[in-house]
Amino acid sequence: MKKIIFLGGGGHAKVLIDLVRFIDKYEITGILDLQLKKGTMILDIPVLGGDDQLSVIFNNSIRTVCVAVGSAKDNEVRCRLFDMARNMGFEILSLVHPNSFVSEESTISDGVQVMAGVTIQTNTFIGENSIINTGAIIDHDCFVGRHTHVCPGVVIAGGVIIGDNSFIGPGATIIKGVKIGNNSVVGAGAVVVNDVSDGLKVKGVPAK
Repeated sequence: MKKIIFLGGGGHAKVLIDLVRFIDKYEITGILDLQLKKGTMILDIPVLGGDDQLSVIFNNSIRTVCVAVGSAKDNEVRCRLFDMARNMGFEILSLVHPNSFVSEESTISDGVQVMAGVTIQTNTFIGENSIINTGAIIDHDCFVGRHTHVCPGVVIAGGVIIGDNSFIGPGATIIKGVKIGNNSVVGAGAVVVNDVSDGLKVKGVPAK
């Protein structure tokens, strides 16, 4: 089994640990998390220190990491960890839950995490380090940018474009052909019927 290190040990990491164990192709040798005390056990996996230990890990011949930090309307930490590990030469693990459906005609980029119950239809592109969370549906001909979090239960109709570093809240619906800009936030349960410009936060039905 290939040995991997997790970057982050919070709630999202616990879900990913379950996923990695279910896939049964990788051995998680440890977790790096600045917020956790060294030696803490997360689902029987030890915290080895903070992300300042990445160079030590690399020199110990572990060359694959999983960015296990989620995002709550702020992807900055997830983005920083991805870029730091990539620049050091690490492989960034992509994970697709076996109980999801991803069209063979779609593209899953480095570091993407597709969780249980997800459907991604044909000719859709998912950018680097994005999370497609539990039960989300992304229809045909969509584009999801880098470092974007599509939360549980989101429905994205065909032909939608979502920019980089955006957050689509739980249960939101985005209507066919809508464009969501970079660094945007769509609130939980919102129904987006019009384009959303860069950096805007929208909520409600219809979203405003």
